[in-house]
Amino acid sequence: MTGSVCTVIIPTLNEASSLPNLLDDLAACPRVERVIVSDGGSVDATCDIALSRGVTVVSGRAGRGEQLRRGASAALSPWYVFLHADSRLDEDARSDLDRFLDGATATEFAHFGLVFDTPEPVFRFIEFGQRLRERLFGMPYGDQGLVVSRALYDRVGGFPDWPIMEDVGIIDRLSGNGRRLALGATLTTSGRRYRREGPIRALLRNLTLIVAFRLGADPETLARRYGSEHSETLPGVYSPDAREVIVFARAPVPGRVKTRLAADVGPERATRIYRQLGRGTVDALRDGPWAVTVHVEPPDAVSIESVRSWLGHDVAYQGQTKGDLGTRMTAAIADGLGRASAVCVVGTDIPDIRESTLCDAFDALETHDLVLGPATDGGYYLVGLTRPHPEVFRDIPWSTERVFELTLERAHAAGLRVAALEPRTDVDTVDDVPAAMLEV
Repeated sequence: MTGSVCTVIIPTLNEASSLPNLLDDLAACPRVERVIVSDGGSVDATCDIALSRGVTVVSGRAGRGEQLRRGASAALSPWYVFLHADSRLDEDARSDLDRFLDGATATEFAHFGLVFDTPEPVFRFIEFGQRLRERLFGMPYGDQGLVVSRALYDRVGGFPDWPIMEDVGIIDRLSGNGRRLALGATLTTSGRRYRREGPIRALLRNLTLIVAFRLGADPETLARRYGSEHSETLPGVYSPDAREVIVFARAPVPGRVKTRLAADVGPERATRIYRQLGRGTVDALRDGPWAVTVHVEPPDAVSIESVRSWLGHDVAYQGQTKGDLGTRMTAAIADGLGRASAVCVVGTDIPDIRESTLCDAFDALETHDLVLGPATDGGYYLVGLTRPHPEVFRDIPWSTERVFELTLERAHAAGLRVAALEPRTDVDTVDDVPAAMLEV
């Protein structure tokens, strides 16, 4: 099988913000004959992005095990490579993949090492723990990718169709029929799922799952037991009770944030005020009964790290998609609804937002389709939905005094039940800034 080519199979569910980076990496890998995205019902631009890049898309019910099986059934190459959408395949990893495919036999299978895309020391501890687990028990994570021949994959019956633990299941099957090889290069993967739950808590939960599974608990039982509480960290396990708050934030760079306020107080002072507003927002919301994800603009790694160091390391971060505010909100809402049954989006310029504000919004979503928090300047500071409705945000003249009015008209035209919260003032000019912030 010297010089073999491969098909890369990627399970997705609302991965529009992550998928393009991985597809760029794969485009630089000459051994990749075909890429298959196995989608579980994305409502963002995931499928459109894949199709625009010439990628094959197969769709069906969500659930990582089922999606991986579905993708493999559409593959014809002699080798399969299974990757998560939020992983990166750098030059070293591509070279290791080439070398493996040059010399591997059909009874060998391989995986990469694990590195997270975040600098916090706790993630170095998790990486060390995984290396130890791999060395002692031969158990890589699904985040480390899997390279396996079609012949061996078919012989073991492929991925088990389980709601969770499918990565453990396939390794068990392969280890009984082939030889595992750990490649020297690493895959860089997102730490977003760990950050949503808290890295240590997520690590302990993973250990609990593994121990319970090894003691004989079946994956269906484990999914029912852990899925509702941890749906955001168990991909493919959707919880009907989960809630998510999405915070839109810009990297705090003077001259690029609060430009109207900067005209009154100068860009440096405006940025200091913006930093206070943003930190106050996240501090008020981080301990509520919901997951918090900060969507960053611009979406590059440097900006995301800058915002993380500003707003704290105990919430999740990801880049915003491209487009106007309506397009970016639509994509963020679709992403959140891939994990939760209700999502609220807020900005970082409302000085008096409280946990109770979001509780009121989520309560209203029990009986309404859309919740809006009107701002005194004609816009809104909060939007909440239980299902995507992109038509509500399409062709709105953003940053004008008619934003709330026109959004309300679109919602009524779509037949949506709308609830409005208490109006609040967002900070645009010096007159909107609380006196205490001006004194700093």
